[in-house]
Amino acid sequence: MLGCANNVPQDRSTGPDGKQKGAKAIVLAQNEGKAGGVVTYPGGDRIDWRVIQLPEGERGQLDLTMTYTTPRPGLRVSFDIFDQWNMPVTPASTSGGRSRTRSATVKKAAGKYYVRIYAPRRGDAGTYKLTAAFVPDEKPPIFNPLDIEVSAPPKLPAVPDAPVACTTHDPANPECEQTCAPGAPTTWKGCPQASSVVVTPPTPPTPPPVVANPITARLVKKDTVGGAIEITLLVGKSSGIDKSWKAQVLRGETTTALPGGAGQIVSVDRAKTIVRVSLTPDQLTANPNVLLSP
Repeated sequence: MLGCANNVPQDRSTGPDGKQKGAKAIVLAQNEGKAGGVVTYPGGDRIDWRVIQLPEGERGQLDLTMTYTTPRPGLRVSFDIFDQWNMPVTPASTSGGRSRTRSATVKKAAGKYYVRIYAPRRGDAGTYKLTAAFVPDEKPPIFNPLDIEVSAPPKLPAVPDAPVACTTHDPANPECEQTCAPGAPTTWKGCPQASSVVVTPPTPPTPPPVVANPITARLVKKDTVGGAIEITLLVGKSSGIDKSWKAQVLRGETTTALPGGAGQIVSVDRAKTIVRVSLTPDQLTANPNVLLSP
């Protein structure tokens, strides 16, 4: 007599995890998680779904490794991966032997991933253990301008004290040497002999104006604005700088002007100056010093 094999529906005995919407979560603890189970085509539980939620805002490499054991040689268990939009990501590799291993790697992984573990052919069945490991990418350091060492600006030259007018006789006041101020004796060299006329002291000279010296500052930030580069310097009005000053990028660590490095001061506040230049970011990286002069 001839007979036919019992054709069991592949999902006759499966649970909610037999469909993607019923996927069981693999919870990551310290970026690692594990899951296990049994899939069997003859037993009507062909597929198990698992879901992995990666840490919020993280991106990195997701490694999945599955080991499985079949009740007899020649049977197989496999898995594949889908992203949160249900698009296939990468197939699993395989290695031979009775106790088998399959693995897959997702680079630049982020968000949520679904894993489908299944018995590929009629008659396939096995017990599996699935391990997930996530390695986040290193994040670039946060730029903090306060971490940059900036040399102190040069000190301004000392300004001499304005002369004190000789309105009352004071031998210690140089302005009284040739002045016959009130209270001066008739024999004082600034007074005419045998004369009681008091000489009116001259108007004191106007003190010389304060001369601002050039200042060399190091750029701490570069921004592209409308096709030009704007650089930020940590000096400002507290150092005597205003928008009428001139800016010149220097060559390397020298005091020589860089050709084409003339800039325009676009804004100045108490401790910051922004200069617009016509150089490239690479040129500014190689020549970070700027001379500011009145």
